[in-house]
Amino acid sequence: MATVRPFQGIRYDPQKVDLARVVAPPYDVISPRDQVRYYQQDPHNVVRLIAGEVRISDNPEDNKYTRAAGFFTEWLRKGVLRREPGPCLYIYRHQFVDPGTGLTHSRRGILGVVELEPFGDGVLPHERTHARAKADRLSLTRAVEANLSPVFALYEDPRSAVGPIVVAAMARTPELSITGVDGDQHTVWSLSGAQPVKELAAVFSASRLYIADGHHRYETALNFRDKQRHEHPEAPPDAAFNYVLMLLVDVQDPGLIILPTHRVLHDLEGFDAPAFMRRLAAHHHVLPRADRAALLAAMNEPTPGHRIGLAFAQTSPSTLVGEGRGGGLPTFATVDIKRRPTSDPVSQLDVAVLHREILEGELGLQELLLEQERYVSYAREVDAVLDRAAAGEAQAAFLVRPPAVSDVVAVARAGQVMPQKSTYFYPKPASGIVFNPLDAAIRIAPT
Repeated sequence: MATVRPFQGIRYDPQKVDLARVVAPPYDVISPRDQVRYYQQDPHNVVRLIAGEVRISDNPEDNKYTRAAGFFTEWLRKGVLRREPGPCLYIYRHQFVDPGTGLTHSRRGILGVVELEPFGDGVLPHERTHARAKADRLSLTRAVEANLSPVFALYEDPRSAVGPIVVAAMARTPELSITGVDGDQHTVWSLSGAQPVKELAAVFSASRLYIADGHHRYETALNFRDKQRHEHPEAPPDAAFNYVLMLLVDVQDPGLIILPTHRVLHDLEGFDAPAFMRRLAAHHHVLPRADRAALLAAMNEPTPGHRIGLAFAQTSPSTLVGEGRGGGLPTFATVDIKRRPTSDPVSQLDVAVLHREILEGELGLQELLLEQERYVSYAREVDAVLDRAAAGEAQAAFLVRPPAVSDVVAVARAGQVMPQKSTYFYPKPASGIVFNPLDAAIRIAPT
């Protein structure tokens, strides 16, 4: 179902830059503080392309998109970036530490270009996307005319045909091996032989692809393709803009880890925390937790139903669930919600229950408000979320447990999507390993 091809990429020249200092995560996990750090780390850091600074003086002729295009062109001219001698695929091994357990993991994938098609058959999403993010990425893609970060997708290989091909490629000297400033290790091998490339293409042609991360980038690639087709009607089907750069990882890879994305409530007019908790207690099982450690331990316990964690700032006493239970609004609590008998894979997820039963059902926050992030923001670092609640910078913090990889696949197969920011496949593949040029004159060779 999926058409995967080698491509003639663009890479940093390791003779001109320290590769460990020029790679970075994708734009959507780069905080303002991270952006400053990456800017200072190296004048050629990929952050200048994928998440450039915004200036007060920005105008249509000089803005973060035009500057990104300028950097890209200049770095190519100076040889900081260089085009590969020919098309190939890449094996990308990413070694990292799980922040939840402290254990070291390794995830292995294949970098190649995939022929674009609308969601629904060969390529399946699992999350909603935001119009603002897609507009931002489209402006950048049109300015630079390249995929700067890969879409991260999962494939199925029931016969385990990919493993031997990958292992054989990894027996050779890697193209690059770097340890990033965050401690992650990135090792990349090229794979260009006609036979292994053809064998891999056959595996992928029989598999659906499930987007793990990069929904916005994939939809942006579709929009860019459509604009290019309109502007270049003479371009053939093998024009580069009909493809998108992807990292393809086996759905059974033991290095696939999903972290939760928590919710933070803020600026909701008329929010009354004690009254809110009383309503929750009337419908679900609410249990105060002694402290932060007890809350986090409770979130790791297996439960027959759904469990949501709650945190508030320390407040003056007020009635919660009734007299004789301490009487005060707890700083920490869990809400256990009974599981409904259903075959709907989305409704089985804790995050979907949080949205349905609490954010919408108790607080009246409909989908549009959640998408706009007017009253609810999203955060992955649990300590940062709890710190905001403790400091009174948030009205409440909602902790969720992550879905399993099998949940992601089940939702995608059912043609459904999870609430926005329901999954965080950790870590995201680095940006700066290889870029995929999209000039209308470039052709993607068949396998």
